[in-house]
Amino acid sequence: MSVTGRTLLTKIDWPLLSANLSKRPEIVKALQEFNKKFTETDRDLSALNAQKTEIDFEYYRSVLKNTEVVDKLQKKYAAFKPVKLEISEQLKAIEQLEKSASTSAKDYSVDLQNRLAGLKETIGNIQAARPVDELTTIDVCQARPETMTEVEEMVKKGEYTVPGYDSKFPSLGF
Repeated sequence: MSVTGRTLLTKIDWPLLSANLSKRPEIVKALQEFNKKFTETDRDLSALNAQKTEIDFEYYRSVLKNTEVVDKLQKKYAAFKPVKLEISEQLKAIEQLEKSASTSAKDYSVDLQNRLAGLKETIGNIQAARPVDELTTIDVCQARPETMTEVEEMVKKGEYTVPGYDSKFPSLGF
């Protein structure tokens, strides 16, 4: 990984990012897996870079009696060319992961904006509403016409208490 990419990943505040995305556990899990894999790979790369890569063939010639073996190994070592791996499949998988993460984040953003719009509308309605202590029974009956029919039926039956009212609002009298 490039130095720029490495410094970018170390600058990310992973706990804060996870906390901000706490409502999307699948994204948090994917990010944690990515961070874990990056950390392991970076540690392995650092360990490999720290290893000694030069082979002292002269030392082996002085130690071994059969120097022909060392000569053959030195020729094979000089002829060895590392094979470049094809990483296009991995890059495609990463691109697909990025696209799905981006799409998921955009969908989440749209969903949040819709929720915010609904909440702002609700707040506006609450602020524009008349206080409860200024409401009259006529206002309540106009807002909910079925209330009047319910009250008329209760009066016909001789019921003058609302069912469940005492359980919700207990009497404070003695």
